[in-house]
Amino acid sequence: MKICVITFPILILSLCTGLFVAMTQAQNLSPATPNNSEMRLGKLTSKPVIDGVMQESEWAGATKVELSYQVEPGDNTKPSERTEVFLACDREHLYAAFHAFDSDPSAIRARVSKRDDVNADDLVVLLLDTYNDRQRAYRFTLNPLGIQQDGIFTEQNVDETWDCIFESKGSITSDGYIVEVAIPFKSLRFQAGKDAKWGLHLRRVLPRRAEHMSWAPVSRDMSGSLVQMGTLAGLDDIYVGRTLDLIPTITGSINSEREFDSTKPAGARLNTFSKFEPGVTAIYSIAPNLTLSATVNPDFSQVEADAPQINVNQRFALFYPERRPFFLEGTEVFRTLSPSGISFLNTRQIIDPDWGVKLTGKIGRNTIGLLSASDRAPGLSVSSTDERYEDKALFTVVRYSRDILKDSALGFFLTDRRFGNESNTLLAADGRLRILSTNTLGVQVVRTRTNDRGGNERDGWASNIRFNHIGRKWRLYAHDRYVSEGYRADAGFINRVGFHEKFLDIGYEWRPKRENKWLVYVWPYVLGTHSSKTDGRLEFKYVDPAVEVKFARNIQLNYYYSFDRDQFAGRILSYQFQNYRLSVGAFKKISYSGNFRVGESINFNSAITVVGKSLNLDQTITLRPSDGLSIELLYLKSNLRDKRTVARFFNQDILRNRTTYQFTKYNAFRGIFDYDTSQRRAGISLIYAYTPSPNTSFFLGYNDSLYNGYEPLMDRRALQGGWFRERRTFFTKLSYNFRL
Repeated sequence: MKICVITFPILILSLCTGLFVAMTQAQNLSPATPNNSEMRLGKLTSKPVIDGVMQESEWAGATKVELSYQVEPGDNTKPSERTEVFLACDREHLYAAFHAFDSDPSAIRARVSKRDDVNADDLVVLLLDTYNDRQRAYRFTLNPLGIQQDGIFTEQNVDETWDCIFESKGSITSDGYIVEVAIPFKSLRFQAGKDAKWGLHLRRVLPRRAEHMSWAPVSRDMSGSLVQMGTLAGLDDIYVGRTLDLIPTITGSINSEREFDSTKPAGARLNTFSKFEPGVTAIYSIAPNLTLSATVNPDFSQVEADAPQINVNQRFALFYPERRPFFLEGTEVFRTLSPSGISFLNTRQIIDPDWGVKLTGKIGRNTIGLLSASDRAPGLSVSSTDERYEDKALFTVVRYSRDILKDSALGFFLTDRRFGNESNTLLAADGRLRILSTNTLGVQVVRTRTNDRGGNERDGWASNIRFNHIGRKWRLYAHDRYVSEGYRADAGFINRVGFHEKFLDIGYEWRPKRENKWLVYVWPYVLGTHSSKTDGRLEFKYVDPAVEVKFARNIQLNYYYSFDRDQFAGRILSYQFQNYRLSVGAFKKISYSGNFRVGESINFNSAITVVGKSLNLDQTITLRPSDGLSIELLYLKSNLRDKRTVARFFNQDILRNRTTYQFTKYNAFRGIFDYDTSQRRAGISLIYAYTPSPNTSFFLGYNDSLYNGYEPLMDRRALQGGWFRERRTFFTKLSYNFRL
């Protein structure tokens, strides 16, 4: 009851504001209606050769359509270039061919790059809602050479960690480019049956003009893309049999780690040991809409390091995304229904699993997910004299949701972690409700129960209510989030507990009435947050007037001025700062993305809690001097000084060079060098990768972590200068996907 009382006022305010905005729009705009575009698949008598060269005889019988709408920056206007799309199927595959005409083929952006690294190129996009529920869709994105990017698309985000086994090839021609695609039905999860229909979007992206083209019209009077999908029919006679993927993996490494040794002059030595880890993962499609996966000693190694983040002077915990293959299977099932809500499951909490099993699928309107995994890490992190030494933590996760109405759903979530006599259980209900065509309401209510090693029991509560309005002109986001002091989610992620936060973001988007060669839109907005501790004391609050401007040729600028007031270490402090963010994607060979923050900030050190002069930078320049070479230069900086004496409280600079040379579509060499000034740490990562298809790969790599003039074990400056090696690894990894 307490949670409902807390969240009710902000809910009423959000609904009233959203309805006011909707009514304001309705005076000038006609109501939006769902998309009624429908396409029936053509049938092919033989499989076309996927080579990026269209032969008329191969595609005879395919359904041909054009991308007739420019949906960005235009409002369902005529595209600047013509695009033809051919769609067909046989019993085993869905086929698509895109012929993208271009009046200036020399300006087409197309690189030989690794899988998923295509965002800076010209693109064609195929979205398939295989359950026809407008909740999620498979997204297949391809550059003009047929380099693949795939993922799971929802209105909240795109999960590009999902990988699909399919064929594609593209080529640049004298009049544009051609991309051919063959997607096995075995690679998809879908609802089958007579008269089955899927949701469909066909898109093209022309980056040099920041232009998006579409087969189906997309109305700005309706929020969301999935609810405006067209319909794909002609799917009656397709493969619906069972599929088994067996993925054996072998990982070997030689590791050296620095450890204490009192007999050595520096009090430490480098200990070297080898590891050889075979494993296997099996993915079995019980039906096209239900998948069982299991793994023994799985490959959970990460060959791609986490992107660096500033970690000095951080008040709250940092989040790192999941990259490990087993946990990414069916990951969309375990997401919350409420946009930008509390995270119930963060599988990176399962640090070193030795086995796992998972069941995911959708039966009618019902989505289910079951996950169980054993984690060795907790039992190896305690002392060898501890009774829990070498014990394993058991994770159990249950997810159920049911679609209701249009683009709406209700569900519940259960997570449970047990280690020795300790346990943590989370039970949550969540939902998403679409209100009219432009409004979405998301709700979460959570309870946790924790039993610690001493037998003490602690309960916790959390709730989150979020309201979104995204219309032609007005945009509004509001949430009310409450997390009690006793809340604990060992299988999830939350950066802090014991707070009540209210947030509001409202803005008006202005676009030129006629086509403009240099301006797309201007979006002034104001956002603000008020967060207090559960006893009513202020935690922090801020108000940020802001403006975002998008220019033609893929240039975007965002500026805001922030008025902040925080409580820390018993003091309430006020400060202000300005933030500039600029991204430039106008050029073929170089792109830039940068954030610049200057003004004041708090020194989050309880011994010296003051407001100082701050400077924060996040700058990325990407160079593409040739089709296969990509050089990314990253610079992060966080600096805080005393306002009176200019004495430095802290300074952290991170420099990173990530260079990739793609020899062919499947062969690449990548090198990463980074340096962190806060601890004088340098990292080196070199890797050769052969990745012909998802889950089939060979990696050979070397990682090194060094400290310059700093002794990491003692957390102090070294008595003598030079470099100290923290750890070094030589590794190889081989996996192969046997599809049966």
